[in-house]
Amino acid sequence: MIRIRTFLILLFLTTFVIAQGYLPFPKGGTTIYVVKPGDTLSGITEKFFDNSLLWPRLWEINPYIDNPHLIYPGESIKLTDLPVVKFDPKTNIEELKNIVPPPPVFYYSWAQAEGFVTSGEWEHMGSIISSEPSKILLGTGDHVYLNVGSNFGVQPGDKFTVFRDTSPVMHPITGKLAGYKVAVAGIIEVQRILGNNQSYGIITESYREITRGAQVRPVEPFVKEVVMRRGKKQTQGFILESKNKTALSGNGDVVYIDVGRDDHIVPGNSFSIFQYTRHAYDPDRNQSVKIPGVNIGKLVVLRVEENTATGVVVKSSRQIEPGNIVVLDI
Repeated sequence: MIRIRTFLILLFLTTFVIAQGYLPFPKGGTTIYVVKPGDTLSGITEKFFDNSLLWPRLWEINPYIDNPHLIYPGESIKLTDLPVVKFDPKTNIEELKNIVPPPPVFYYSWAQAEGFVTSGEWEHMGSIISSEPSKILLGTGDHVYLNVGSNFGVQPGDKFTVFRDTSPVMHPITGKLAGYKVAVAGIIEVQRILGNNQSYGIITESYREITRGAQVRPVEPFVKEVVMRRGKKQTQGFILESKNKTALSGNGDVVYIDVGRDDHIVPGNSFSIFQYTRHAYDPDRNQSVKIPGVNIGKLVVLRVEENTATGVVVKSSRQIEPGNIVVLDI
């Protein structure tokens, strides 16, 4: 009876702690934890707070986590939202410890759907050949047949990225080929192997319409969160195109630029966007003069290829279009 009462008291105290939003200081003084394969929020709170039931509070102070039951290796999780306090036993004075705050982080929940521009056509492993039941347009929850099987080493549980045929992207200023746009459409998880060149799976995620004939390749991780970094040297480029190939873009839209890894661009870099220089007629001098470009926005880089990068417009004072100038923030 005493044990039962003790358990109920502990359960009440734990529930009270969670309800009050209290999270003790983590063991070892660790304030930022990088997720490893197999980690869960309850496991992390057990490790640092000796209490797996504190995971809802950990989720609360990390609002970028969409699903508390689905965290990804490499993600950074904040373990406390309290200031670090240093106690001096000689003077009995508590003072805030001088600490360097972690760098700002940019989070984009739809990073897996942003697509990118690559210098060559994206190689595929196979294609969707049919569905069950048979239909033209496919989406999340639909079952599909793939033309990849045991000959490719495919096993149940394997995941594939679904993407559309690559399309050429022409540079808006030079008119030359800038690369090929890859439109990521979704994710397929293999459920059964049906033969050397056939498997059966389910579409677990879809970001746009998927059709029979869509190409697939082994899934690769998409970065949803990037640490903001300033550039190392002055770099300038142009906006090539938007994800949806619209003439005008604004806040939240995905755009592609013509500078990339070869230009030392990394995810987390930001670019200021300028309206391209235009000309105007000066009647007093009877000549054409240049009107300097105006700062009209800012973008953050999510993904980098060899000569291109994918970014999200985070600020715009007017419509952004292909040909606008981008300047690396340093």
